[in-house]
Amino acid sequence: MTILITAVYYNETMLIRFIISYYKKAPLKMLFGFLMLVAVDIAQLISPRIVQRAIDYIIATYTSSGNNYSYLGKFTLLIFALAIAIGIFRFFWRMIIIGMSHFIEMDFKNRLFKHLLLLSNSFFTRTKIGDIMAHMTNDMTAVRRACAFGVIAGFDAVFLFLATLIFMLTLNAKLTFYAMIPLPIIALISLFFVRILFRKFKSVQESFSLLTEKVREMISGVKIIQAFQQEEPESKNFDKLSQEYLEKNISLIKIWGTMFPLIALFAEIGIAIILWVGGQQVILNELTTGELVAFFSYMGIIVWPMMAVGMVTNVYQRGNASYKRILELLEEKPNIYDAPGAEYHTLKGSIKLEDIYFSYGEQVVLNNINIDIKQGQYIGICGRIGSGKSIIARLILRIIEPRKGRIFYDSLDYKKIKIATVRDSIGYIPQDSFLFSDTIEDNVRFGKPDATLEEIVEACKVASIHKNIMELKNQYKTVVGEKGVTLSGGQKQRLCIARAIIRRPQILILDDALSSVDTNTEKEIIRNLGSYSKGITTIVISHRISSFIKADNIFVLDGGRIENSGTHRELIKKSDIYKSIYKIQKLEE
Repeated sequence: MTILITAVYYNETMLIRFIISYYKKAPLKMLFGFLMLVAVDIAQLISPRIVQRAIDYIIATYTSSGNNYSYLGKFTLLIFALAIAIGIFRFFWRMIIIGMSHFIEMDFKNRLFKHLLLLSNSFFTRTKIGDIMAHMTNDMTAVRRACAFGVIAGFDAVFLFLATLIFMLTLNAKLTFYAMIPLPIIALISLFFVRILFRKFKSVQESFSLLTEKVREMISGVKIIQAFQQEEPESKNFDKLSQEYLEKNISLIKIWGTMFPLIALFAEIGIAIILWVGGQQVILNELTTGELVAFFSYMGIIVWPMMAVGMVTNVYQRGNASYKRILELLEEKPNIYDAPGAEYHTLKGSIKLEDIYFSYGEQVVLNNINIDIKQGQYIGICGRIGSGKSIIARLILRIIEPRKGRIFYDSLDYKKIKIATVRDSIGYIPQDSFLFSDTIEDNVRFGKPDATLEEIVEACKVASIHKNIMELKNQYKTVVGEKGVTLSGGQKQRLCIARAIIRRPQILILDDALSSVDTNTEKEIIRNLGSYSKGITTIVISHRISSFIKADNIFVLDGGRIENSGTHRELIKKSDIYKSIYKIQKLEE
C-alpha cells in the first residue's frame, strides 16, 4: 500500500518538480514575481475594509446632524490608490511568472527537438509523424498553461484562501464558521473529478495525434488520392477521425461542465448562509452594515479559490498528462551510439566490411559480406532489387549496425571511433532526394554551412545542374518548395549530389542517386565526378551498370550475399547475374 501511494504521489507531482527545476535557475526573480502576486492579494483584501469603514461612516453621518465629506474623500482616494498599486503589481507578476512559462515551453521544445535529431532510424519507422507533431504543439501548449495559469491560480488560491479566512475571522468568527460549511464538499467534488479528467484528456490528446497524422498523410499523398479518385473515401475516413476527436472532446467537456457548476452551486450556498446569519446579526446589532457588506466582498473573493480548485485541477491534469507523453519521447534511447572510450579521428577513406550479417527480425538481408575498399578507389555495388545494396550504404554511415561482423575505417574498428567521425567524413546521396523548403543556394549550403556562392556554383556544375538553375527567374535564390516540389526528379537528385560533394568528403556514397536522370546527363555527372573526386573514395550503388562501368572494383549482390566481384570486363566473363543485367540494359538503350 505504501509503495502504491508513493508511486501515485511521484506520478502526480512530476510536473511540479519539473517547474521547480526551472524556478531554481532564477530564484530571486521568481521570488519577486510571487511577492508581487501576494501584494496584489493583500491589496484586494484591504479594499473591503476601507469600504466597510466608508459605509459605517456614511450611516453614522446620516444619523447624526453633521456632514464631513473630507473623510469620504480620503476613503475614495485610498480605493483609487489601491487600484493603481494592484495594476502595477499585477504587471510585474505577469511579466515574471507568465514570461517564465514561455521560456520553459521554448527550452522544453528545443530539448525535445535536439533529442529527436539524435534518435535512430528505427524510432521514426515505428512512430507516426502526427504523434510527434502533437507532442510539439498540443502537449507543449498544455505544459505551458500548467506552468502559467496552473502555477498562478494554484498559489493564488491557497494564499488568497488563507489570507481571506484570516480577514473574515477578525471580522466575525461565528459568521466565518457558517460560511465555510460548503468548502469540504467542494474539495470532495474536485478530488472525485481529478482522475476522470486525467483519463479523458489523455484520450483527447491521443485522438488529436491520429487526426494530425491523417492530415499529414493526406497532404503528402494528395497526388495519389486524386489520381485514383479516392477523394470521397479519404474524406469519409477523415470525417470518422474528426467525429471521434469531437466525441472525446465532448466527453471531456461534459465532465468539466459538470464539475464547475457544482463548485459554483456550493459557493453560492455559502453566500446565502452569510445573508441569512449575517442579516440576523445586523438586526440584533451584533454586526454593522459595513461589516456585512465587507463580509459579502470577502465571500466573493474566497469564491475564487474555491472555483480555482477545479480549474487548477483541470489545467494541471492536462499539463501533467502532456508532460508524461513528452517525457516518454525523451526517454527513447538511440539504438546507435558511441561505445565507451570511442575517439574522434580524421578518416582518410579506406573501409573494410568483415563477415557482416544483418537482418530485420528473422528476415536475413545480408550474410557473410566481405568488402575491402582502399583509399581513393572508385567502387560499384550492383544487384537485383532487394539484394541488400542500400543496406551496405547505411551500415557504412552507421545509420544501422550489423548483427554480426565488424566494420573498419582506416583499419580502426568502428566501435573505437565516434559516429561523428564517420558521418563528418562521408558525403551521402540517398535514394530519396529530399530538399528543404528553402532556396537552391541554401539547400546546397546545408552540406557546408560556411560555403561561399562560388563554391556552391562549382558543386552545381559538377552535378550538372548549374545550367538549369541559371534558366530559372531567381536562379540560386529560387525557393524549391516543400520537398523540392517545383523541381523534377532528376533536378532534385542533382541538387542532392551538389549538397554532398560541396563538403569535400573523404568518402562519397551515391545510393542509386542517378536513377532519375537521363543517360547523357548520367555520363556527364560520372565524368565530372571522376575529375572532382580524385583521391576521394567513391562508392556508387546502382542497378544501372553504366554508373560504374569504369570502377576499380564492382561487387555483385544476390540474395544478401556477394555473388562475385571484379572489374567490368572481369564480371562480364565470370558473373552470370552481372552479365544478364548488362545485356538487358544494353537492349533498353
